[in-house]
Amino acid sequence: MKRIIFLLALAFTTFTSQAQAPTVTPEARAKAMTSTMTQHLKLNPAQVNKVTAINLTSIQQLEQAKKDHKNNPRQLKATMDLISATRLESLKGVLSVTQFQQYQQQRERKLGIPSQAGTGGVPEQYSN
Repeated sequence: MKRIIFLLALAFTTFTSQAQAPTVTPEARAKAMTSTMTQHLKLNPAQVNKVTAINLTSIQQLEQAKKDHKNNPRQLKATMDLISATRLESLKGVLSVTQFQQYQQQRERKLGIPSQAGTGGVPEQYSN
């Protein structure tokens, strides 16, 4: 549940910054995301093409969801959760196990999700 909330916060932050800079197209955003992933995960050319398509589709769906559910935050959240889950499953099918683990670790760090083993995600100072 925490991951979903953090993903939504990240998505809203991303979309808010995009609303202020309308010159950035979904294609440019997808290429930038893929470029970062290529550097960190060492994607091969076939993976780059597939990941670019996944990123572009997700960005386009998120933008459409923002328009469609502008006045319904609950529906927007549910749609964004579904898009995020679908994107992760698609990436899982393209990336190697090691690459996907690295992607998940980086994503968790970026989102501030605690990942301490044995505590169920709860930092030690808060666990009993």
